[in-house]
Amino acid sequence: MFDKDITIVNKFFNRETKKNEYKIHHLKGFWSSNEGISISNTQLVKNDGLTARILMSEVGYVKAKDFKGEENTWTLQNDDYLVKGIIEDTPLTITTIKENYECMKIVDFSIKDYGSEDMQHFEIKGE
Repeated sequence: MFDKDITIVNKFFNRETKKNEYKIHHLKGFWSSNEGISISNTQLVKNDGLTARILMSEVGYVKAKDFKGEENTWTLQNDDYLVKGIIEDTPLTITTIKENYECMKIVDFSIKDYGSEDMQHFEIKGE
């Protein structure tokens, strides 16, 4: 189930250059998207959803407050991006990602750390 290639694009502040920069990291996970509508009283509401799941056992995760863009580390934070597949493009811009890849902007994530260790994961919701 967690066998799809996912690239996470993390934004971080580089203290040396004093600029925001992006770092990519490749992971294995699960990607799901659905398109649809909801009918609520007299309104039709677009109800598209993107969800990804990444096992907590993936190496290199650090909490967002501790993330500084070091090699082999990654984090989950709102406004970062997940990309379906592996990307290597550098220099990397968000515009390039949106135009050329299936991606999602992270709007929420939760930790699902119950059950067996083989199934503990991060659940990421995006738009």
